[in-house]
Amino acid sequence: MAAEIKNTQRKLDDRERHVLVPPVDIYDAGEEYVLKAEMPGVEKQDLEITMNNNELEINAAVHGDDGADSALSYGEFRLFSYHRKFVVDDSVNSSAITAVLENGVLTLTLPKSEKVKPRKIEVMAG
Repeated sequence: MAAEIKNTQRKLDDRERHVLVPPVDIYDAGEEYVLKAEMPGVEKQDLEITMNNNELEINAAVHGDDGADSALSYGEFRLFSYHRKFVVDDSVNSSAITAVLENGVLTLTLPKSEKVKPRKIEVMAG
């Protein structure tokens, strides 16, 4: 049991190296794309979203009580960081992207650029 506890503690100390790729759903909502990423435990201040050279990058760190004040007898609970990157083409107006984090779900709204938005063509009488 002591060896297992020591091994578990070593794994806990190494957790900073573990990064998860959050599961993502992307919807075409007509005027915009909506991206939803599941990122439990992430808080707003620990989330960084950047757009650079047509790459949308999501990074987040999860912080929590690691039990430093008590002796861990057995542990399976882990805190991980998140990372995901997407290539975004010119169909997205990158300057108008918005983000909302609520209950561990990140929702990004990526408005379509004017050139790809659906538009109605008026028919003229001839």
